[in-house]
Amino acid sequence: MTSPDSGLACRLETLSLGIAEALAGQCDRHHGFAETEFYGTAFACMLWCRWPDRFAADLEAGLMRLKQQDKRARIGLWENPFHWEFVRFALADLFRHGSVAAFHGSDEVLEKPAFVGTRVANWMLLRSTARIAEGRGTWLGRLERRVALSVYQQPGGFIEDQRGAPTQQYHAFMTALLGYQIVVLGEDSAFLHTRFETALTALQRTALHDGEVNAIGRGQFQSFGYAASILALAYGLRLGLAAEGAQTLLELVLQRLERSVAADGALPLMLIEAAGAPGTPPVHPHQSRIGWHSYNNGPDYLAFTGAALKLAAEQLTGMTLSSRPLSPPEQDTLSDGIRAVRTPVWSAILTLPHAGLTAAQPLPYIVLPSGARPLPAYGGETLPESIYTALAQPLPVLEAPPGTFRTLFGGALFRWDGPDKIVGEGTSFRFERRFDFTDDMITIEDALILNQPDPEMRLHLPWLPMPDGCDATDNGTVFKLDGARLESDLPLTPVETAGRQYGMSGALRIWSHATAAPSGGDVARAAYRVRLTP
Repeated sequence: MTSPDSGLACRLETLSLGIAEALAGQCDRHHGFAETEFYGTAFACMLWCRWPDRFAADLEAGLMRLKQQDKRARIGLWENPFHWEFVRFALADLFRHGSVAAFHGSDEVLEKPAFVGTRVANWMLLRSTARIAEGRGTWLGRLERRVALSVYQQPGGFIEDQRGAPTQQYHAFMTALLGYQIVVLGEDSAFLHTRFETALTALQRTALHDGEVNAIGRGQFQSFGYAASILALAYGLRLGLAAEGAQTLLELVLQRLERSVAADGALPLMLIEAAGAPGTPPVHPHQSRIGWHSYNNGPDYLAFTGAALKLAAEQLTGMTLSSRPLSPPEQDTLSDGIRAVRTPVWSAILTLPHAGLTAAQPLPYIVLPSGARPLPAYGGETLPESIYTALAQPLPVLEAPPGTFRTLFGGALFRWDGPDKIVGEGTSFRFERRFDFTDDMITIEDALILNQPDPEMRLHLPWLPMPDGCDATDNGTVFKLDGARLESDLPLTPVETAGRQYGMSGALRIWSHATAAPSGGDVARAAYRVRLTP
């Protein structure tokens, strides 16, 4: 049974209009946003132009500020360059149908446009899209698109922003850019269509319950990624390329955003409320807000989110969608280095340990249909004196008294050995982690061999960063979690000398079982399980 959709499109329209109003309220027409921004004004203008009568004064003032801005000046505490790629894309879309306010095109605003030239996949595809949208350097835009996809898109469709460091947020953004090129810009390359379809499949394959499409990698839980996912799914539905369950997934992601809307119509940059922010402000102010990276600015992400949602509304308006859409199917996959499990009872996602921290999730990030999330999300940007460290990763740790810790990250290579086993090897150790997934429980078994252990060392196995405030019962073997409990075969005690750690879910407290390091060649083992509770 199908019918012309009004519900999803109207809800997206309402949400994007609320964001447009919030941006107008936050932005002084003469001085702009109070907070640092790189491209917030450009995307706000892109959004405001959808309601030209309502936001005429805001739109004209925003374009004038962009025109007058010194494009060579460094921006913010980290002295970032002018974000040409983002600004040029937003203005190319804004001027797609002709003059806006007193301006006839983006050249009148930017005068001598340039590019930053950042060599990561999302910037490459953004440059490609801007070139094609502007109608100059189109051949170069198509070439850069092919290079980016050939280098960064994995066999299963997932587009890595940097090699070996998957991020769901930027995969969704890049998938949406490919859809924009096909639907809006009319790019008819068979190569592009195929790559978009496989990227969309990867987005759906890695989605969890409760509309969770942004739990892994740089930018996890940020509004940018959820909005980009909605836009990518909308393009997939428009083109008839989305897999089973896409409409339901889009609605679940939209519900996540709708639940987070503030009274003024704005959305927070982080959609989850991370508990236990640092009491003492760190060196970089962003680090006092868990989940924010050094380049994150509120106006940028709010404006992008609003623009992406409006683009999605435009795609779904007038479309015929099912009145009884299918649910996302049950899936159990290991593809492109990402392990995803989705059952009727729970879903989870894992990635390999990664030295950059941001992409590492070596214990399952679990989501229940109720929205409960038992285990922490790890990761974090490793800036100088960052609050995010390797000690916040759930991997064995060696300790040289008193309180000097060494993780397994340094020089180690981790790989999947089948869908349910992670293997890590370095010059001094071999580590294995096995998983057993059932309907009501996830069992984890760790094994570690040290080649030439220092007899003075102590081994912490397991080493489990748990949500701060999580207490143990039954002699340190049972922990109550959100919607679950963790049971350990070995008694665990808090490691206070490790200090407070942080992940993307908030503050963490370390629990471990500490013993003397095993003799060379001996196997140290630990087993624990997450028992899902009703």
